[in-house]
Amino acid sequence: MLDERDLQAVREIATEVTTDVVVKLVPDIVAKVTTDIIDKRVPKIIDERVPKIIDERVPKIIDERVPGIVTTIANDLVKKAIHDSEVMLLDEMERYDRKNERKFAEIQKDLSELKELYRMIKNEQDTITILIRNLEDHEMRISRLEEQSTQKNEKIRRIKS
Repeated sequence: MLDERDLQAVREIATEVTTDVVVKLVPDIVAKVTTDIIDKRVPKIIDERVPKIIDERVPKIIDERVPGIVTTIANDLVKKAIHDSEVMLLDEMERYDRKNERKFAEIQKDLSELKELYRMIKNEQDTITILIRNLEDHEMRISRLEEQSTQKNEKIRRIKS
């Protein structure tokens, strides 16, 4: 599976990705939250709680709640972005791991076949070497026998002559 070094690399990549995402999304988040508050919550607050003193309380409510809402939404988005990045990276790593395991299995199979072929060729070479030695021994014996035969034939000729 993944060792500590791989997990650290995943964390670093996720941190870089989420930092980029946060930097790009914060203006959009602030705009969305502000628009959401202005469009939905402000009229409700104005209608229910402070119909007479709109000018005094609405800015204070917005000032108090918007930063907390923005922080909460930003934190949630960052956490989700980190989680999604980690899941994506881990899935990709698993995919490459399975792919490499298949390749490794094929290489091991090829290596086994090569080892078997090597053993066969080595045995054939050993057999050929033994046969050549035997042939040389036989040639030497034949040469000796021919020599001996020639010497005997000469002796026989001398005796006959």
